[in-house]
Amino acid sequence: MGATAPVMRLRRPRWRDPRLIVGIVLVVASVLMGALLVSRLSETTPVLIAKGPIAPGDPLDAETLTTVELRLGDQQELYVGSLDAVPDGAVAGRAVQAGEMLPVSAVGQPEDVALRPVVIPVDASVAESVVPGATVELWHTSPAPQDGGSGEARLLVEEAIVRRVDEGSSLGMRSMSVEVLVPQESVAEVLQVLAEEERLDVIGVPGAYGVTP
Repeated sequence: MGATAPVMRLRRPRWRDPRLIVGIVLVVASVLMGALLVSRLSETTPVLIAKGPIAPGDPLDAETLTTVELRLGDQQELYVGSLDAVPDGAVAGRAVQAGEMLPVSAVGQPEDVALRPVVIPVDASVAESVVPGATVELWHTSPAPQDGGSGEARLLVEEAIVRRVDEGSSLGMRSMSVEVLVPQESVAEVLQVLAEEERLDVIGVPGAYGVTP
């Protein structure tokens, strides 16, 4: 009879086998990391939300902000979590739209806002894009020359922010107007046009912050 082939026997892994111990550690670590990640993703945190449009220079307080619980994850530090975290006398440094979370970068002081409010009367209703918080352009149309022709239009202010829209009186006793915030260096030129009672149009900017095309 021929020699019997040797039987291969599998050795049972020993608990002291380093490879087994490393494998167990890796499995436990991955489970713990997964559980921690799920926990962080499902965890909510308080954050301030704008009740309505907030223009630069408007106060940041209980009248303009409310607190809600949201899942922010790693972005938690980018937003203000409570009114207690807002410094005394703080104002919006930029426009904040209704329902928008208040970014830490949007919190400023009055002296940081280099914009000034100007009320512009308008003859007719403005476009739907001209709403509080929207970015708009101011266009000046000079009067037509006496010898014929048409007036010339030019861009007076490239970026202004709507603060308030006054629809006027239903009885026609008060005309419609738009209050806008313009850069401080443009105030004199805007006031000069208004003093001369020349045409000044408020034009929405499609695609700009706060304006829907």
